[in-house]
Amino acid sequence: MTDERGVIRKISWRDLFPWLVLLRTFRIAIQPTLLTAATAATLVMPIGWWVGGWMFLPKEWDEDRGRYVVQYPHEHGLSLADQLPPAAREYLPTTVVTGIVEPFLRLAEPLRHVFHTNITLRESAYYLFGWLWSLAVWALVGGFITRYAVLRLTTEQEPDLTATTKFALGRYLWYLLTPLYPLVGVVLIGIPIAILGIPIYFAPGIGSIVAGLLWIFVVVSSLAAAWLLAGLLFGWPLMWPAVSAERDGDPFEAFSRSFAYVYGKPLHYFFYVVVAALFGALCYAVVHVAAMLVTEFGFWALSWGAGGQNVEVIRGLVDDVLAGKDVSEQASRALVFGSSLFALVVGLVRMVEVAYTYSFFWCVASAIYLLLRMDVDEKEMDEVHIEREPPKAAATTTVATSTSATPTPPATSAASTKEAPATPPDTLPVSDD
Repeated sequence: MTDERGVIRKISWRDLFPWLVLLRTFRIAIQPTLLTAATAATLVMPIGWWVGGWMFLPKEWDEDRGRYVVQYPHEHGLSLADQLPPAAREYLPTTVVTGIVEPFLRLAEPLRHVFHTNITLRESAYYLFGWLWSLAVWALVGGFITRYAVLRLTTEQEPDLTATTKFALGRYLWYLLTPLYPLVGVVLIGIPIAILGIPIYFAPGIGSIVAGLLWIFVVVSSLAAAWLLAGLLFGWPLMWPAVSAERDGDPFEAFSRSFAYVYGKPLHYFFYVVVAALFGALCYAVVHVAAMLVTEFGFWALSWGAGGQNVEVIRGLVDDVLAGKDVSEQASRALVFGSSLFALVVGLVRMVEVAYTYSFFWCVASAIYLLLRMDVDEKEMDEVHIEREPPKAAATTTVATSTSATPTPPATSAASTKEAPATPPDTLPVSDD
Protein backbone atom coordinates (compact mmCIF):
# COMPACT_ATOMS: atom_id res chain seq x y z
CA MET A 1 0.00 0.00 0.00
CA THR A 2 1.43 3.33 -1.06
CA ASP A 3 1.87 6.01 1.62
CA GLU A 4 0.71 9.28 0.03
CA ARG A 5 1.28 11.43 3.09
CA GLY A 6 3.27 14.60 2.48
CA VAL A 7 5.11 17.11 4.58
CA ILE A 8 4.11 20.78 4.57
CA ARG A 9 7.37 22.68 4.32
CA LYS A 10 6.04 26.21 3.88
CA ILE A 11 2.76 28.01 4.48
CA SER A 12 1.89 31.12 2.51
CA TRP A 13 0.25 33.17 5.23
CA ARG A 14 -0.49 36.03 2.83
CA ASP A 15 -2.59 33.71 0.67
CA LEU A 16 -4.43 32.31 3.68
CA PHE A 17 -4.93 35.68 5.36
CA PRO A 18 -4.74 38.47 2.76
CA TRP A 19 -5.56 41.09 5.40
CA LEU A 20 -2.03 40.65 6.79
CA VAL A 21 -1.09 43.22 4.15
CA LEU A 22 -2.41 45.80 6.61
CA LEU A 23 0.55 45.05 8.88
CA ARG A 24 2.93 46.29 6.19
CA THR A 25 1.50 49.79 6.12
CA PHE A 26 3.47 51.07 9.11
CA ARG A 27 6.82 50.61 7.39
CA ILE A 28 5.51 52.53 4.40
CA ALA A 29 3.92 55.30 6.44
CA ILE A 30 7.15 56.17 8.25
CA GLN A 31 9.13 56.62 5.05
CA PRO A 32 10.88 60.02 5.23
CA THR A 33 9.46 61.02 1.84
CA LEU A 34 5.86 60.39 2.89
CA LEU A 35 6.36 62.02 6.29
CA THR A 36 7.84 65.09 4.62
CA ALA A 37 4.94 65.37 2.19
CA ALA A 38 2.35 64.86 4.95
CA THR A 39 4.11 67.39 7.21
CA ALA A 40 4.09 69.99 4.42
CA ALA A 41 0.35 69.46 3.89
CA THR A 42 -0.28 69.64 7.65
CA LEU A 43 1.54 72.97 7.81
CA VAL A 44 -0.24 74.42 4.77
CA MET A 45 -3.77 73.30 5.68
CA PRO A 46 -4.36 75.82 8.54
CA ILE A 47 -3.47 78.71 6.22
CA GLY A 48 -6.64 78.20 4.19
CA TRP A 49 -8.77 78.03 7.31
CA TRP A 50 -7.20 81.26 8.59
CA VAL A 51 -7.89 82.98 5.26
CA GLY A 52 -11.44 81.65 5.25
CA GLY A 53 -12.02 83.00 8.75
CA TRP A 54 -10.92 86.51 7.76
CA MET A 55 -12.97 86.38 4.57
CA PHE A 56 -16.31 85.10 5.85
CA LEU A 57 -16.54 85.29 9.65
CA PRO A 58 -17.33 88.44 11.68
CA LYS A 59 -14.49 90.21 13.48
CA GLU A 60 -14.43 92.01 16.80
CA TRP A 61 -11.97 94.55 18.18
CA ASP A 62 -9.91 93.20 21.10
CA GLU A 63 -8.84 95.98 23.48
CA ASP A 64 -6.19 93.87 25.19
CA ARG A 65 -4.49 92.74 21.99
CA GLY A 66 -5.14 95.96 20.12
CA ARG A 67 -6.38 94.26 16.97
CA TYR A 68 -9.39 92.62 15.39
CA VAL A 69 -10.07 89.02 16.37
CA VAL A 70 -12.06 86.61 14.24
CA GLN A 71 -15.17 85.24 15.93
CA TYR A 72 -14.97 81.57 15.08
CA PRO A 73 -18.25 79.62 15.18
CA HIS A 74 -19.21 77.40 18.07
CA GLU A 75 -19.75 73.67 17.82
CA HIS A 76 -22.94 72.72 15.96
CA GLY A 77 -24.58 69.61 17.37
CA LEU A 78 -22.82 66.34 18.08
CA SER A 79 -19.51 65.69 16.36
CA LEU A 80 -18.95 62.69 14.12
CA ALA A 81 -17.02 60.98 16.91
CA ASP A 82 -20.01 61.39 19.27
CA GLN A 83 -22.36 60.01 16.62
CA LEU A 84 -20.38 56.80 16.22
CA PRO A 85 -22.83 53.90 16.72
CA PRO A 86 -22.43 52.06 20.06
CA ALA A 87 -21.98 48.74 18.25
CA ALA A 88 -18.94 50.11 16.40
CA ARG A 89 -17.46 51.57 19.58
CA GLU A 90 -17.29 48.08 21.06
CA TYR A 91 -14.74 47.09 18.43
CA LEU A 92 -12.90 50.34 17.70
CA PRO A 93 -10.46 51.69 20.30
CA THR A 94 -11.83 55.07 21.40
CA THR A 95 -9.48 55.99 24.24
CA VAL A 96 -6.24 56.00 22.20
CA VAL A 97 -5.14 57.51 18.92
CA THR A 98 -5.44 54.92 16.15
CA GLY A 99 -3.98 56.81 13.22
CA ILE A 100 -7.01 56.21 11.02
CA VAL A 101 -10.03 57.44 12.99
CA GLU A 102 -8.50 60.84 13.82
CA PRO A 103 -7.51 61.88 10.25
CA PHE A 104 -10.86 60.61 9.00
CA LEU A 105 -12.72 62.80 11.48
CA ARG A 106 -10.51 65.85 10.91
CA LEU A 107 -11.10 65.74 7.16
CA ALA A 108 -14.81 64.87 7.26
CA GLU A 109 -15.92 67.01 10.22
CA PRO A 110 -16.27 70.35 8.31
CA LEU A 111 -18.95 68.91 6.02
CA ARG A 112 -21.01 67.91 9.04
CA HIS A 113 -21.24 71.58 10.02
CA VAL A 114 -22.40 72.53 6.53
CA PHE A 115 -25.32 70.10 6.78
CA HIS A 116 -26.45 71.45 10.15
CA THR A 117 -29.78 73.32 10.07
CA ASN A 118 -28.92 75.98 12.65
CA ILE A 119 -25.97 77.55 10.83
CA THR A 120 -25.55 80.99 9.30
CA LEU A 121 -24.61 81.72 5.71
CA ARG A 122 -21.25 83.10 6.85
CA GLU A 123 -20.46 79.96 8.81
CA SER A 124 -21.50 77.74 5.89
CA ALA A 125 -19.17 79.67 3.58
CA TYR A 126 -16.35 79.39 6.13
CA TYR A 127 -16.67 75.62 6.56
CA LEU A 128 -17.14 75.02 2.85
CA PHE A 129 -14.12 77.15 1.95
CA GLY A 130 -11.96 75.42 4.56
CA TRP A 131 -13.05 71.97 3.45
CA LEU A 132 -12.38 72.75 -0.21
CA TRP A 133 -8.95 74.11 0.75
CA SER A 134 -8.17 70.93 2.68
CA LEU A 135 -9.40 68.88 -0.26
CA ALA A 136 -7.17 70.83 -2.68
CA VAL A 137 -4.12 70.31 -0.45
CA TRP A 138 -4.63 66.63 0.25
CA ALA A 139 -5.68 65.85 -3.33
CA LEU A 140 -2.02 66.27 -4.27
CA VAL A 141 -0.33 64.92 -1.16
CA GLY A 142 -2.87 62.15 -0.58
CA GLY A 143 -2.67 61.18 -4.25
CA PHE A 144 1.11 60.94 -3.99
CA ILE A 145 0.94 58.85 -0.80
CA THR A 146 -1.72 56.46 -2.11
CA ARG A 147 0.15 55.97 -5.39
CA TYR A 148 3.37 55.29 -3.49
CA ALA A 149 1.62 52.90 -1.09
CA VAL A 150 -0.19 51.01 -3.86
CA LEU A 151 3.03 50.41 -5.76
CA ARG A 152 4.94 49.47 -2.62
CA LEU A 153 2.25 47.02 -1.45
CA THR A 154 1.88 45.30 -4.82
CA THR A 155 5.40 45.31 -6.28
CA GLU A 156 7.28 45.25 -2.94
CA GLN A 157 9.85 47.55 -4.52
CA GLU A 158 10.78 51.15 -3.87
CA PRO A 159 8.70 53.28 -6.28
CA ASP A 160 10.42 55.93 -8.33
CA LEU A 161 9.70 59.26 -6.63
CA THR A 162 9.84 61.29 -9.84
CA ALA A 163 7.41 59.01 -11.64
CA THR A 164 5.12 58.90 -8.60
CA THR A 165 5.08 62.69 -8.39
CA LYS A 166 4.33 63.03 -12.11
CA PHE A 167 1.51 60.51 -11.74
CA ALA A 168 -0.05 62.45 -8.85
CA LEU A 169 0.29 65.75 -10.70
CA GLY A 170 -1.16 64.27 -13.88
CA ARG A 171 -4.26 63.00 -12.08
CA TYR A 172 -4.57 65.86 -9.62
CA LEU A 173 -7.85 67.04 -11.13
CA TRP A 174 -9.30 63.55 -10.75
CA TYR A 175 -8.25 63.36 -7.11
CA LEU A 176 -9.87 66.74 -6.56
CA LEU A 177 -13.16 66.06 -8.34
CA THR A 178 -13.86 62.50 -7.20
CA PRO A 179 -15.27 63.36 -3.71
CA LEU A 180 -17.38 66.13 -5.27
CA TYR A 181 -19.38 63.73 -7.45
CA PRO A 182 -21.79 62.55 -4.73
CA LEU A 183 -21.99 66.06 -3.26
CA VAL A 184 -23.23 67.42 -6.58
CA GLY A 185 -25.97 64.80 -6.53
CA VAL A 186 -26.92 65.76 -2.97
CA VAL A 187 -27.12 69.44 -3.94
CA LEU A 188 -29.31 68.66 -6.96
CA ILE A 189 -31.66 66.67 -4.73
CA GLY A 190 -31.76 69.45 -2.14
CA ILE A 191 -32.57 72.33 -4.52
CA PRO A 192 -36.26 71.38 -5.09
CA ILE A 193 -36.69 70.86 -1.33
CA ALA A 194 -35.20 74.29 -0.69
CA ILE A 195 -37.65 75.82 -3.16
CA LEU A 196 -40.44 74.08 -1.29
CA GLY A 197 -39.37 75.93 1.86
CA ILE A 198 -39.66 79.41 0.33
CA PRO A 199 -43.45 79.69 0.99
CA ILE A 200 -42.81 78.79 4.64
CA TYR A 201 -40.42 81.74 4.91
CA PHE A 202 -43.10 84.23 3.84
CA ALA A 203 -46.26 82.48 5.09
CA PRO A 204 -45.47 79.77 7.65
CA GLY A 205 -49.07 78.53 7.92
CA ILE A 206 -49.92 78.07 4.27
CA GLY A 207 -46.36 77.11 3.40
CA SER A 208 -46.34 74.32 5.97
CA ILE A 209 -49.60 72.92 4.54
CA VAL A 210 -48.13 72.84 1.04
CA ALA A 211 -44.89 71.31 2.27
CA GLY A 212 -46.79 68.74 4.35
CA LEU A 213 -48.80 67.61 1.33
CA LEU A 214 -45.63 67.10 -0.69
CA TRP A 215 -43.52 65.74 2.13
CA ILE A 216 -43.85 62.13 0.97
CA PHE A 217 -41.91 63.06 -2.15
CA VAL A 218 -39.30 64.74 0.02
CA VAL A 219 -38.85 61.51 1.98
CA VAL A 220 -38.37 59.54 -1.23
CA SER A 221 -35.78 62.08 -2.43
CA SER A 222 -34.09 61.96 0.95
CA LEU A 223 -33.57 58.22 0.55
CA ALA A 224 -31.46 58.87 -2.52
CA ALA A 225 -29.58 61.65 -0.71
CA ALA A 226 -28.96 59.38 2.29
CA TRP A 227 -27.56 56.70 -0.02
CA LEU A 228 -25.15 59.22 -1.53
CA LEU A 229 -24.13 60.72 1.82
CA ALA A 230 -23.56 57.35 3.50
CA GLY A 231 -21.53 56.12 0.54
CA LEU A 232 -19.50 59.33 0.60
CA LEU A 233 -18.94 59.24 4.36
CA PHE A 234 -17.56 55.72 4.37
CA GLY A 235 -16.28 55.48 0.80
CA TRP A 236 -14.25 58.65 0.25
CA PRO A 237 -11.04 57.15 1.74
CA LEU A 238 -11.23 54.49 -1.02
CA MET A 239 -11.63 56.97 -3.88
CA TRP A 240 -8.05 58.18 -4.10
CA PRO A 241 -6.53 54.68 -3.96
CA ALA A 242 -8.86 53.79 -6.85
CA VAL A 243 -7.50 56.70 -8.87
CA SER A 244 -3.95 55.63 -7.98
CA ALA A 245 -4.36 51.93 -8.77
CA GLU A 246 -6.54 51.68 -11.86
CA ARG A 247 -5.60 52.23 -15.48
CA ASP A 248 -8.44 54.65 -16.19
CA GLY A 249 -8.76 55.97 -12.65
CA ASP A 250 -11.23 58.70 -13.61
CA PRO A 251 -13.61 60.23 -11.04
CA PHE A 252 -16.59 58.18 -12.20
CA GLU A 253 -14.70 54.89 -11.85
CA ALA A 254 -13.36 55.84 -8.43
CA PHE A 255 -16.84 56.93 -7.31
CA SER A 256 -18.53 53.75 -8.57
CA ARG A 257 -15.88 51.42 -7.15
CA SER A 258 -15.91 53.00 -3.70
CA PHE A 259 -19.70 52.82 -3.47
CA ALA A 260 -19.72 49.24 -4.77
CA TYR A 261 -17.18 48.14 -2.17
CA VAL A 262 -18.90 49.95 0.72
CA TYR A 263 -22.35 48.56 -0.06
CA GLY A 264 -21.13 45.24 -1.51
CA LYS A 265 -18.89 44.08 1.35
CA PRO A 266 -19.71 46.21 4.41
CA LEU A 267 -18.69 43.55 6.95
CA HIS A 268 -15.39 42.97 5.19
CA TYR A 269 -14.80 46.69 5.18
CA PHE A 270 -15.58 46.98 8.88
CA PHE A 271 -13.31 44.04 9.71
CA TYR A 272 -10.40 45.62 7.86
CA VAL A 273 -11.00 48.95 9.60
CA VAL A 274 -11.03 47.29 13.03
CA VAL A 275 -7.79 45.41 12.34
CA ALA A 276 -6.18 48.58 10.99
CA ALA A 277 -7.38 50.62 13.99
CA LEU A 278 -5.98 48.13 16.51
CA PHE A 279 -2.70 47.91 14.65
CA GLY A 280 -2.64 51.69 14.18
CA ALA A 281 -3.04 52.30 17.91
CA LEU A 282 0.08 50.25 18.60
CA CYS A 283 2.00 51.97 15.80
CA TYR A 284 1.00 55.44 16.97
CA ALA A 285 2.20 54.59 20.47
CA VAL A 286 5.62 53.85 19.01
CA VAL A 287 5.65 57.14 17.06
CA HIS A 288 4.42 59.13 20.06
CA VAL A 289 7.09 57.68 22.34
CA ALA A 290 9.75 58.40 19.73
CA ALA A 291 8.61 62.03 19.40
CA MET A 292 8.46 62.41 23.17
CA LEU A 293 11.97 61.01 23.61
CA VAL A 294 13.33 63.36 20.96
CA THR A 295 11.83 66.35 22.77
CA GLU A 296 12.46 65.31 26.36
CA PHE A 297 16.03 64.18 25.85
CA GLY A 298 16.98 67.60 24.55
CA PHE A 299 15.50 69.39 27.58
CA TRP A 300 17.05 66.82 29.95
CA ALA A 301 20.51 67.28 28.49
CA LEU A 302 20.05 71.07 28.49
CA SER A 303 19.17 71.05 32.20
CA TRP A 304 22.63 69.75 33.10
CA GLY A 305 24.14 72.96 31.82
CA ALA A 306 21.35 75.50 32.25
CA GLY A 307 19.86 74.21 35.49
CA GLY A 308 16.59 72.39 35.96
CA GLN A 309 14.67 75.43 37.17
CA ASN A 310 15.61 77.55 34.14
CA VAL A 311 14.71 74.74 31.76
CA GLU A 312 11.31 74.33 33.44
CA VAL A 313 10.65 78.05 32.90
CA ILE A 314 11.55 77.71 29.22
CA ARG A 315 9.39 74.62 28.86
CA GLY A 316 6.44 76.44 30.38
CA LEU A 317 6.89 79.34 27.95
CA VAL A 318 7.20 76.89 25.05
CA ASP A 319 3.92 75.19 25.99
CA ASP A 320 2.17 78.58 26.27
CA VAL A 321 3.50 79.71 22.90
CA LEU A 322 2.34 76.50 21.23
CA ALA A 323 -1.06 76.93 22.91
CA GLY A 324 -1.37 80.41 21.39
CA LYS A 325 -1.19 82.29 24.69
CA ASP A 326 0.29 85.77 25.12
CA VAL A 327 3.62 85.34 26.98
CA SER A 328 4.94 88.88 26.54
CA GLU A 329 4.28 89.74 30.19
CA GLN A 330 5.58 86.48 31.66
CA ALA A 331 9.32 87.04 31.04
CA SER A 332 11.82 89.36 29.41
CA ARG A 333 11.74 89.95 25.69
CA ALA A 334 14.95 88.01 25.14
CA LEU A 335 13.66 84.99 27.06
CA VAL A 336 10.33 85.14 25.25
CA PHE A 337 12.09 85.30 21.88
CA GLY A 338 14.40 82.41 22.79
CA SER A 339 11.46 80.35 24.00
CA SER A 340 9.67 81.09 20.73
CA LEU A 341 12.63 79.61 18.85
CA PHE A 342 12.36 76.51 21.05
CA ALA A 343 8.62 76.41 20.29
CA LEU A 344 9.25 76.42 16.53
CA VAL A 345 11.34 73.25 16.73
CA VAL A 346 9.16 71.51 19.32
CA GLY A 347 6.07 72.41 17.32
CA LEU A 348 7.65 70.95 14.19
CA VAL A 349 8.31 67.66 16.00
CA ARG A 350 4.69 67.54 17.14
CA MET A 351 3.55 68.42 13.64
CA VAL A 352 5.50 65.47 12.23
CA GLU A 353 3.71 63.28 14.77
CA VAL A 354 0.36 64.53 13.51
CA ALA A 355 1.50 64.18 9.90
CA TYR A 356 2.30 60.53 10.54
CA THR A 357 -1.39 59.87 11.25
CA TYR A 358 -2.27 61.21 7.79
CA SER A 359 0.48 59.17 6.14
CA PHE A 360 -0.66 56.02 7.94
CA PHE A 361 -4.30 56.78 7.12
CA TRP A 362 -3.70 56.95 3.36
CA CYS A 363 -1.44 53.90 3.37
CA VAL A 364 -4.09 51.89 5.23
CA ALA A 365 -6.80 53.19 2.89
CA SER A 366 -4.74 51.94 -0.06
CA ALA A 367 -4.34 48.50 1.50
CA ILE A 368 -8.05 48.26 2.36
CA TYR A 369 -8.96 49.27 -1.20
CA LEU A 370 -6.80 46.47 -2.63
CA LEU A 371 -8.39 43.96 -0.24
CA LEU A 372 -11.95 45.04 -1.06
CA ARG A 373 -11.18 45.01 -4.77
CA MET A 374 -10.01 41.42 -4.40
CA ASP A 375 -13.19 40.53 -2.46
CA VAL A 376 -15.66 42.22 -4.82
CA ASP A 377 -14.01 42.21 -8.25
CA GLU A 378 -11.81 39.12 -7.67
CA LYS A 379 -8.74 40.95 -8.88
CA GLU A 380 -5.35 39.99 -7.55
CA MET A 381 -3.45 42.36 -5.33
CA ASP A 382 -0.71 42.95 -7.87
CA GLU A 383 -3.06 43.95 -10.70
CA VAL A 384 -2.15 47.61 -10.61
CA HIS A 385 -1.71 50.01 -13.48
CA ILE A 386 1.94 50.92 -13.99
CA GLU A 387 2.82 53.56 -16.52
CA ARG A 388 5.83 52.51 -18.55
CA GLU A 389 7.92 54.91 -20.56
CA PRO A 390 7.92 54.30 -24.32
CA PRO A 391 11.07 52.51 -25.49
CA LYS A 392 13.66 54.78 -26.95
CA ALA A 393 14.26 54.34 -30.68
CA ALA A 394 17.47 52.54 -31.47
CA ALA A 395 20.17 54.85 -32.66
CA THR A 396 20.86 54.50 -36.39
CA THR A 397 24.19 55.31 -37.91
CA THR A 398 24.22 56.72 -41.38
CA VAL A 399 27.41 56.26 -43.41
CA ALA A 400 27.92 58.75 -46.20
CA THR A 401 29.43 57.15 -49.29
CA SER A 402 30.87 58.71 -52.40
CA THR A 403 30.27 57.02 -55.74
CA SER A 404 33.55 58.25 -57.08
CA ALA A 405 35.70 57.01 -54.19
CA THR A 406 34.01 53.67 -53.63
CA PRO A 407 34.92 50.99 -56.18
CA THR A 408 32.13 49.00 -57.71
CA PRO A 409 32.14 45.42 -56.41
CA PRO A 410 32.96 42.83 -59.06
CA ALA A 411 30.11 40.89 -60.54
CA THR A 412 29.73 37.38 -59.23
CA SER A 413 28.16 34.47 -60.98
CA ALA A 414 25.20 32.65 -59.61
CA ALA A 415 27.08 29.37 -59.90
CA SER A 416 30.06 30.38 -57.76
CA THR A 417 28.11 32.19 -55.05
CA LYS A 418 25.28 30.74 -52.95
CA GLU A 419 22.43 33.08 -52.11
CA ALA A 420 21.97 33.72 -48.40
CA PRO A 421 18.38 33.89 -47.25
CA ALA A 422 17.22 37.48 -46.90
CA THR A 423 16.42 38.37 -43.30
CA PRO A 424 14.80 41.74 -42.63
CA PRO A 425 17.02 43.59 -40.14
CA ASP A 426 14.13 44.89 -38.06
CA THR A 427 12.33 41.58 -37.64
CA LEU A 428 12.25 40.04 -34.18
CA PRO A 429 11.41 36.41 -33.48
CA VAL A 430 7.77 35.96 -32.56
CA SER A 431 6.70 33.11 -30.34
CA ASP A 432 3.65 31.00 -30.98
CA ASP A 433 2.05 32.50 -27.91
